[in-house]
Parts: sequence; C-alpha cells; structure tokens
Amino acid sequence: MSARISEALYRLVPIATLALLCACAHTPADPQERLARYRQHAGTPVAGIDYARNMRWEALGDQALAVWPRRDNGFLLELASPCTGLDTATSIQITRSEGRVQSRRDAVRVMSMPGARPMQRPPCPIMLISPIREAPAAGELRDVDDAEGAGP
Repeated sequence: MSARISEALYRLVPIATLALLCACAHTPADPQERLARYRQHAGTPVAGIDYARNMRWEALGDQALAVWPRRDNGFLLELASPCTGLDTATSIQITRSEGRVQSRRDAVRVMSMPGARPMQRPPCPIMLISPIREAPAAGELRDVDDAEGAGP
C-alpha cells in the first residue's frame, strides 16, 4: 500500500509543479511588468470616477494602483510621484468629495504597512485616472479603507 502512495506522489509532483509554473506565467509578479500590462489595457484618461464602498485595489509599484469599484469595472490610477510604502501597504485611503474621485484633485494615502505602526503619511496626488478596458489577471486585491475621505 505504501508503495502505491509513493508511486502516485512521484507522478503527481511533476504535474503539480507544471500547473504552478503555468499559473505564475499568467500573472507577472514584478510590479513594473504588471503596470505595463495594465497600461496596455487602459483607455483614454477620464477626469474622475464615482467612489464605491467596498472598492478593491492592487498596488502596481509605488507610483500606480488599480482600483475596482465593481467586480467588472476597474481603473488605473497613476500618481504624481512615488508614494512611499504603496507597494507594500496593507491599507490605503482614497480622498474624494461628493462621492467622486478626481484626478489632480484627490489623492491616495498609505495608512499601514507590514511591520509598521499605523500612521498617517502624506497624501499622494492622483495625476491620471484611466478606465481598464480589459483587465489583466488581477493580483492580490485588498479593500480600500472606507473612512470618509476629505480633500488632500
């Protein structure tokens, strides 16, 4: 019986390894590669978007992120300059007024990072908001901190 289990595992390990490699090949781990893919799928920039509760987000390095107000509706937010800690943040807030997030007016704020105490960091102004026409496979999506966002 033990020989059968060993033989089955011996055959299963290469198949599992191949499946894992294929899954990794479809979702680039490098944030710059992911950002490039999102840019390829981004449409013409828009002035603003409606803010939605339960918005999800994914960091694309320290100067861009993808946000998902709804499951089938995403936007690429590109920031004016690098935003310290965005690429490793566990919690962010997005400012808004009257339920809208607007480029050149609103900002992203990193609220917490792994291993660091929660603290308020300077806002990172949003320069461009582009709709995502066809979403590349999403990475790890997190919830936007839904605290009431005032202006930057």
